[in-house]
Amino acid sequence: MAGFVECLDSEEAEEGTENGDDSHPQKKVARIRHETQIHMLNLLITSLELKTPNLALYLLGYEVKKTVSSTNLQDPGVLGCPRSCLHAILSLLQRGTEKRSGPVLTQQAPHLAELCYQVIYQLCACPDTSGPTMRYLRTSQDFLFSHLQHLPFILPSNQIAALSQMSWLMKTAAIELRVTSLNRQRSHTQRLVSLLLDDQPHTQHTGDGESGMEEETRSVSGFLHFDTVSKVRRKLLSVLDAIDFSQDMPELLQLDFFERAQIEQVISNCEHVNEQGHTVCNVKLLHRVLVAEVNALQGMAAIGQRPLLMEEVNSILQQVVERNRVRRSLSAKRHALRSWRSLVETLLTTCPADLIPADDRQLIIRDLLLDLHDKVLSEDAAGELMPIVAGAVFTLTAHLSQSVLAEQQQGAGLEASSGFASIANSALHLILRKLLDFILCTGGGYQRLRAHLYGSLLYYLQIAQKPEEPDTLQTAGKAMWERLTAPEDGFSKLQRENLAIIESYGRALMEVVCRDACDGHEISRMLALAVLDRILSIDRQNQWLVYLCNSGYLRSLVESLRQDDAALQSLLTPQPPLLKPLYIYESKMTGQGASELLRCGLVAQLIECQVFDMVPDSDAHRVMRDPSGFIPSPMDRYRQILLPTLRLFQVILTSTTVNHQQGAAQVLQWLIVHADTIQSLLRCQELSMGALQELSLLTGIISKTALPGALETGGEVNSAAIMEFQGHINRLQRLCLSLLSRLAGSEQERLLKQAEVSAPGDSAERREEMEVAMQQVRANIMEYCQTLLLQSSAQAQFSICLFSPSGSEPAGRDGGRTDLSSTLPSMAYSRAPSLGLVLYLLKNSAADFFRFHQSHRQSLGKLQSLDQLPPEELKELCQGLVSGPGGVEKISSVQRSLLAKRRLVQLINNRAKLLALCSYVIETCLFVLWRHLEYYLLHCTPTDPKDSLMPGASLYRSRLTDDSFGGLQASGGRCLGLSRVSQQDLDLLKSDMAAGFGEALQRKLLEVEGLYSQVRSRYTFIQALVRRIRGLLRQPKS
Repeated sequence: MAGFVECLDSEEAEEGTENGDDSHPQKKVARIRHETQIHMLNLLITSLELKTPNLALYLLGYEVKKTVSSTNLQDPGVLGCPRSCLHAILSLLQRGTEKRSGPVLTQQAPHLAELCYQVIYQLCACPDTSGPTMRYLRTSQDFLFSHLQHLPFILPSNQIAALSQMSWLMKTAAIELRVTSLNRQRSHTQRLVSLLLDDQPHTQHTGDGESGMEEETRSVSGFLHFDTVSKVRRKLLSVLDAIDFSQDMPELLQLDFFERAQIEQVISNCEHVNEQGHTVCNVKLLHRVLVAEVNALQGMAAIGQRPLLMEEVNSILQQVVERNRVRRSLSAKRHALRSWRSLVETLLTTCPADLIPADDRQLIIRDLLLDLHDKVLSEDAAGELMPIVAGAVFTLTAHLSQSVLAEQQQGAGLEASSGFASIANSALHLILRKLLDFILCTGGGYQRLRAHLYGSLLYYLQIAQKPEEPDTLQTAGKAMWERLTAPEDGFSKLQRENLAIIESYGRALMEVVCRDACDGHEISRMLALAVLDRILSIDRQNQWLVYLCNSGYLRSLVESLRQDDAALQSLLTPQPPLLKPLYIYESKMTGQGASELLRCGLVAQLIECQVFDMVPDSDAHRVMRDPSGFIPSPMDRYRQILLPTLRLFQVILTSTTVNHQQGAAQVLQWLIVHADTIQSLLRCQELSMGALQELSLLTGIISKTALPGALETGGEVNSAAIMEFQGHINRLQRLCLSLLSRLAGSEQERLLKQAEVSAPGDSAERREEMEVAMQQVRANIMEYCQTLLLQSSAQAQFSICLFSPSGSEPAGRDGGRTDLSSTLPSMAYSRAPSLGLVLYLLKNSAADFFRFHQSHRQSLGKLQSLDQLPPEELKELCQGLVSGPGGVEKISSVQRSLLAKRRLVQLINNRAKLLALCSYVIETCLFVLWRHLEYYLLHCTPTDPKDSLMPGASLYRSRLTDDSFGGLQASGGRCLGLSRVSQQDLDLLKSDMAAGFGEALQRKLLEVEGLYSQVRSRYTFIQALVRRIRGLLRQPKS
């Protein structure tokens, strides 16, 4: 060890040139000693990559007999510690760090300094040696701070070595920041963060008596971006300045004798990877090959032209030497830029958030983004550096978005006169312009690079998205004029200005985004589709939508769905090849421009897709579920295909006004083509969260399409086809009413308990989602019933009857009710449910309403007094939003408060949604009850008492059902079935209804109207309907 240390400690070593002058013996010895040091360091670097214990660890002073991590590094002589190669390397590097000029070795022996920094980095990066090394560097040497303060290293004569030195040093600094942040060594982290990010002048190196004035004036001259003269250039930006993005490329070979293609092939055959990892050409080998080729020529002409041939060989070799230099330079720049990026990302990601205040963080990210864009958008910037810059831009934009969002949540800076949050609007606009310039300058290539830029654009556009606000149930009470004349808020203003900037780029930007959305690389395609969706959602003038339609891109996207069908079918196998087609399909299924989608034949394409009929068998694939949960099960994958389609249909049905009938007819055709699948989904026995989501979307679509009027828009259709269509519609109606009887009562509690048992960790959120889905299904089916009644006739006298005249409520209200489908499989979907079911649903909905209303009021109170909530309650609120055991304990009190606020807003809005659904179900139930009671009690003519319905007249049931579901167009067919209703049945119906629809329920319903309906709208129906039903039930017997 002593010999190695002595060689490294040699002060006479001197870096010489390749063909140095050996006439002076002292210079020759100095150059040999320098080369010895280089070889030693290369030996250490190579040895460190081997398994432990190895030679390098021994020479560097680490434990080789015990575990390496137990080493306790000390200064030489302390606790008997010998001087090792590590001490020698550090003493080489530390020379001159106390002076303004910086480490002497970086100037005098650049390559040696580069290798020294590499050894230090390898020791810090290796898990075994990292702990002891970093502890020693931090406590005994103050190594990183003393070297980082001299960045950037400027060395005009050897730019490649200077870049490599900075690269290894920055990578080591990134590790140090990560480790000190994890170990909560706040003072060490703070010191490095301030050094790298501060823009205030530091009085460094006062020992020289110059107090760093030159540094200050140099930095001020280069500082841009709206700041005052008293500030200096941030250290990170100075390092970025030192990386020259331009690169002089060698000219093309001008050859007279050799053939260019063959020469290029020979050059590529002579290429190899050198010690630094650069791919370079072996010039000596190439020289031998070319000279051998010249020597092999025969004849007098060849001999005469030999001097010219050798001259061309020399020009080829000079060209290859220049190429090698360019490659080494580009490689060093890429390495330096990657190291800079990792340092920036570590600073923003792992360092404690409170070390950099939100306003400073935004300004720092602004400066970094603008400088990066300025450098990469310059005309002579090398294309090879663009991908690294794009990755850095993505990370910085993501952090900018998160920082602005965090500041908004804390309620600061929203209405600042200078702009949006702490960062001015002008700075945000400048960032957007440069980002769009970057996207355009990539041209037709660089698709993977544009994926980063599209991600950055999405993060940027997210800044102007208004955060979720709590629905206090009072906002709808404002007059329309108040809402229309309200001043523009910061979000809307920024969004409008963003759109103006995007539109100023015209068709050039539209072309790039649309082209990538149609035929780009998979990830670029998904992100381009997401960008399109976001821009279309804010483009009020529909300029992008018009371009998308007129240029044929929308039609191309629609037609590509047929090509996706085969790939999507392969995804439903137990072991899918790749999930890429699934995510691309999900990205495509956005519903902007519903009428244009209809015109392009979207529904027709989806009708022909066979993937919807391939419902996986959930039991068969349950055993094949991925234990990590990363790969979704076949059933989950099927739902990822089906649910976007159903949502798209919903958008088409609610967005199209002029072509609504046409859209409804096309969607109904899709339902009929895939009727077997739809019916099996409606019959689903196991109502999981996914199944309920399916049902809520399916019933919503059926309620708007499976109507008698839909058949009239079919054009010239023969009677047989109409009958077939009618049969499908009848089945859908029966299945929906059967589903209502399942979800009206105790099935709800059973499903919610089952959800808590299956996923106890996220049971609260899961329970809320399931409650919304179940209420949505009920609301959809009751809306369907109401629409059917209104479409059949405007008057109750000629209306159809969907429910039988029985006022008895479903049995087993205590939870022991057996499902009809399990006991009567053949009758479960054909018998008409009783009117008592509607009354039962009305009572449950009223009870649910008050439960949700109380929960909504409590959550609203907690939100308004968030500061006074006890810590235990805050932890409980955060529990569902923080993953991992003990996650809540690790986060700061500020973050805990923000998470609790987010959870409360989530809870309030969930309850508001449930209240809206409950209120709607109550209104529709009352309407259906009133319509049926009016018919049964006023217009129905009873028959002989002996033909009573109640003892179980199956003949009545079948005829009533068939006629009431099928004979929507004529009331005569229904009357035959209904003529078997006896007076006893009607009397029993009236008494049951009078008992069920008592004073207590009526008071509750009127209270619902007072608490909710009158606040939301000036038009309410509950009171009128209650009054009419009460009047019908109080009528004397005729």
